[in-house]
Amino acid sequence: MSKINPLDQPEIRLLIAEHLRKPDLVRCLRVCWSWHDTFIPFVWKYLSVGKPSWMEPSPSQDSLTPEVLCSHSHLIKDIYIVDWPENYPFVFPRIQTLDFHLYKGTTPSLSKCLEPLIGGNQSLVKLNLWNLDNDIDYRLWKAFLKLPHLRELSLGRSSIQEDDIVRFWSICENLESLLLERVSFPRGTSPYASMCFQNIRKLQLCHVSGMKVEGQLRFISACPNLEDFAWRYSLEYDRPVGDSFFKEFAKEVGRKRWPRLVTLMMDQQRSEEDMCLIIEGMQRVEKIELGDMFSPLTFQALQRHFNNLVELQVGSSSEATSTLLQNIMCSCPALKKLVGGGVLAKDVVEGKLWVCLSLETLSICFMFSDTEQHLQSLIFVRLAKLTRLGHLSSWAIRMPFRKYPVPLQFRLQSGLDALSGLWRMTSFFPGYDSSLGEDELRWMLVHWKELILVTAQMSIDKDKKIELENLFKSRGIKLQHF
Repeated sequence: MSKINPLDQPEIRLLIAEHLRKPDLVRCLRVCWSWHDTFIPFVWKYLSVGKPSWMEPSPSQDSLTPEVLCSHSHLIKDIYIVDWPENYPFVFPRIQTLDFHLYKGTTPSLSKCLEPLIGGNQSLVKLNLWNLDNDIDYRLWKAFLKLPHLRELSLGRSSIQEDDIVRFWSICENLESLLLERVSFPRGTSPYASMCFQNIRKLQLCHVSGMKVEGQLRFISACPNLEDFAWRYSLEYDRPVGDSFFKEFAKEVGRKRWPRLVTLMMDQQRSEEDMCLIIEGMQRVEKIELGDMFSPLTFQALQRHFNNLVELQVGSSSEATSTLLQNIMCSCPALKKLVGGGVLAKDVVEGKLWVCLSLETLSICFMFSDTEQHLQSLIFVRLAKLTRLGHLSSWAIRMPFRKYPVPLQFRLQSGLDALSGLWRMTSFFPGYDSSLGEDELRWMLVHWKELILVTAQMSIDKDKKIELENLFKSRGIKLQHF
């Protein structure tokens, strides 16, 4: 009886394809025709056309002819556009996401391709439009309104004209996600009192101008099913106005205005008391940004949410909050992302074992005194337990840690080899005060097979640096020196 090769089963190949990078997918196309049929949809699933002038040109761009694009247009689901040649096709039957960026230096006529791209693709679900400024005219808004499946809209560095406000609000009524960053409205813009955006689950208002604080609060209040909210302070408002927004928002959370709210990302917070009111008013906290409001007071308010906490971002920690960060890692079993300041190595070594073994992103700096260098290997042992870690960065924050000037050194002699089991690592930044040598870089190539980006200082000569950069590039990894 002949054995069955699992790779001969299309279902198995489909599962494998979900986890491969594009260079590996292309190699799979060459195995045989059955493999080609399996992997070709994944090769063309995402298309990137053009790059801004400050980025390196794409080596594959020359092979992307109109004929090639037309023959594979039915496979493309997501498109990222910076430059769209006039002779390229505009219709993609299965497209779901259009990510369009207009950079300085690109041709003014570039925005003209938007209308046929949007109007000719009724299957669009998600639109990301950046740097269009005044190029979003009434024709584009009308095209948006004709998209029956549009559920997510992101606008960045753009303007909405007075004549298009009604169309904008009409589009919002069907959206589930709206992200506005550095978008300017006509002064005094506010949704009508009768409006209700009950479909919106995710809302981001970052540095929005023209829409006053009262208008923004009215907009947020008209989203009763909001689950994810982010707000960034606009520089056009003075500090008292920003304080007013924060206080009024805290009151509305306390009144259970948004019972489904579980994610909150806000900056420019002024009052620990208001932040505590918000945390206590939320029925469930899964993701939250505390900024510099991470303190014993907010820590206490957050405690009842520890079992559900998935993401926590805090500002520059001090010695006083080092133990709080250590306690977070010992008390939040569902935590997947932690972005913090610094933690004293002695607090980690003397504290309880971490329970956040599902961490995927960790951005934190472990600090040592001059007499605590022997603790470096013990910190690496702790980090080695985080086997799902994919993003690791260490930010050296000197000012709050005057007595602890030495950050964790990612060197083999310090215990780096303990992290050989972190095979999911894709991006790594060892910090500004830690450098990597040739041995460490070659070690990463051997043990961290999924690496995409390494940003670090390198204590090697120029010729060796160029050699290693080319070696990393041949493996599909960007080695970035600063």
